Amino acid sequence: MTQITPPKAYRVDIVEYERGWGSKIDETLYFDDEQEAKDYATNYNKKHNTAPTAPDWYMAAQYSGRRT
Repeated sequence: MTQITPPKAYRVDIVEYERGWGSKIDETLYFDDEQEAKDYATNYNKKHNTAPTAPDWYMAAQYSGRRT
């Protein structure tokens, strides 16, 4: 079997939160550029998380850093 080196990528997790049930990663996205990943997470949260308090159920993007 040939071994390969995985590409370096910047990770953003889309996390589902539900009161009483906790949280789980619903989706993981990878980006070539760190700033693009951070901007995606910021813009996702600005668009989808506008309530002044946490609702019973919501999704949030979380920048998780670089995968090496």
